Amino acid sequence: MDRRSLTGIFRANLPQFVWMSFPLYIGSFIFALQVEDKSPEWVSIILFLITVTVLVGIAQFANTYADQDEDRLYVPSNPLLTGDLDEVSARRAFLLQNILGGLLLIALFVVTLNYWLIIALAIGWAAGLTYSLPPFRFKETAVGPIIFALGIVLKPIVGWLVIGPLNDFMIAFALFFFVELLAFQISGDKLRKTFIALRSGLIELEEGSSIYDLRTVGLKIRVRTAIAIEAMTGLGAFILVVVFWALKIFDVPLTVALLTLPLGFAIVTVVYRMMEPVENTWKCSKFMGMVYAFIILSFFGVALATVLHWVYAILLCAVFFIVFRFLFEFTHSFGEAYRVP
Repeated sequence: MDRRSLTGIFRANLPQFVWMSFPLYIGSFIFALQVEDKSPEWVSIILFLITVTVLVGIAQFANTYADQDEDRLYVPSNPLLTGDLDEVSARRAFLLQNILGGLLLIALFVVTLNYWLIIALAIGWAAGLTYSLPPFRFKETAVGPIIFALGIVLKPIVGWLVIGPLNDFMIAFALFFFVELLAFQISGDKLRKTFIALRSGLIELEEGSSIYDLRTVGLKIRVRTAIAIEAMTGLGAFILVVVFWALKIFDVPLTVALLTLPLGFAIVTVVYRMMEPVENTWKCSKFMGMVYAFIILSFFGVALATVLHWVYAILLCAVFFIVFRFLFEFTHSFGEAYRVP
């Protein structure tokens, strides 16, 4: 396999999203170790990180491979379309990656004997595959955002399970993150694709109807309903933050962190969507992406600040974000396709 094919496989795994999973794992490790009051078991942690890197890459690869036809419109920088990766090589690489993922999962079980961890990882693996691949292809059904959110919210959960059993804090954070991810999926994928399809002539408005009557691509609900769900989940998730703080499940640093930049970008997303849903599609996708990134970095940064000076915690968060942006801009499979023509 030549260098170009290897680069195509790397891009097909969407490394920016694999990279931004690590702050969730590390944050969970730190919080869980403090709760359990024990030293880290480095063999288990390192093997876990290798395993989840492969499994998250599989989910992204499945999406890249299964969407190659529709990506001619939505994501033309898909490596299967640019020629960086041919279909035969992609199938072989995808099969080998799944075999490797299965072997790593078995090895992780042998090392940890942690049934709940393996079950959670297996659920995440299945969610990543069934979301994109036929015959399931849940991304084209109404349950798509739920499967998507489940796959991602399992990341901090499995990180915690490496150290010990879940507690109220992790369950609460997972619930908040799950609700917010519903808005992220609707904004960054379903509405974006719908408006690109509309502007490209792939779908048309019926005579006498408005943009709000249009059915969303994949989700198959009306745009007005999708926008309402985006707003309710995108902002409603932060009500949970206040509730969890009042119940003394979230401490002040995490509450403040989540109610600043993440909430600010969520509000901006809703405002821009209300102003002009079509013209502001790119901006809304971008701002909702910032909500996603800053929730992860808030969780990571607050965890780091319990073991490092807060200045170093902020610097490490900045490093993670800069690398994420670099991968997003130069090595991912989306590129300018996020923009509505």
